[in-house]
Amino acid sequence: MFSYMRRGKAFYKDVVTLAIPIILQNLITNSLGLLDTFMVGMLGEAPMAAVTLANIPIFVVLLMVFGMQSGASVLISQFYGKGDYDAISRVMGIGFYVSGAVNLVFGCIMCFFPVQFMGLFGSDAGVIALAAEYARMVAFSFFFDGLAQVYIAAHRSMANPKLGLYILVVSMVSNTFLNWVFIFGKLGAPAMGVQGAALATLISRMLECAIAVGHICLNKSFRVKPSQLFRPGGEMLSRYFRYATPVVLNETLWGLGSSLYPTIMGYM
Repeated sequence: MFSYMRRGKAFYKDVVTLAIPIILQNLITNSLGLLDTFMVGMLGEAPMAAVTLANIPIFVVLLMVFGMQSGASVLISQFYGKGDYDAISRVMGIGFYVSGAVNLVFGCIMCFFPVQFMGLFGSDAGVIALAAEYARMVAFSFFFDGLAQVYIAAHRSMANPKLGLYILVVSMVSNTFLNWVFIFGKLGAPAMGVQGAALATLISRMLECAIAVGHICLNKSFRVKPSQLFRPGGEMLSRYFRYATPVVLNETLWGLGSSLYPTIMGYM
C-alpha cells in the first residue's frame, strides 16, 4: 500500500533540501506581524491591542497574496520543466500586476480611511485611534512586499527556494533592529511607539523589494525579459486566473473566517 513512499535516499534528500527553506520562509512571513505586536506590547496593553487589531485585515490580504503566488507557481513549475523562460516572465508579469493592484487598493484604504477601516474590527475608540496610526504608516508596505513575494515564489517554483529565505532573513533582521530603534527611541531616533513599529515594517518591506529588484537585474541564470513581463498577453492571463482563482478564494475565505475570532473579541 505504501510502496510509493520507497523512493530512495536521493529523493528524500531533495525533498528536505527544498522543503526546509520554504518552511522557514513561511515562518518568517507569518512572524513579522507577531514581532511588531510583541515589541509594541512592551509599551502597554493599549498599543499591543492596537497592533493586533491592525493585523487582522493585514492577515487576510497576506493570504490573498499567497493564493496569487500559488496560482503563479503552478504555471511557472510547468514552464520551468519545459524550459519556456519567456512564459515564466509573462506569468511573473501577471503576478506583479495583480498583487500590486490588490495591495495598492488595500494600502489606499488603510492610508486614507484608517479610522473608519479599523473601526470595522473593534469598538474601543482609543485602541482604534492607535491602530489607525499604525495602519496609515504601514499601508503601502504590502505593495512592496507583494512584488517581492511574487519574485520569491517564482524562484521557489524553479527549484531555488533559498533565494526567498535569504531575502526574508534580511527583512526580518532589519525589521527587528528598526523596531528597537523607532519604537523605543534608540540611537538618537525619537520614540515613536506604535508608529515606529509601522515605520520599521515599511522600511524593511522596501528593502526586501529592493533586494528582489537588484537580483532581477544581476541574476544571470534566469533573465527576466521586460517585453514579456510588462505585456503578458490575454491568453496567459486567462490561464493564470483559471489556476489562481480557486486558491485565492480558498485562502481569502479561510482568512476571513479566522479573522472573525479577534474581531468578535474586539467588540467585546
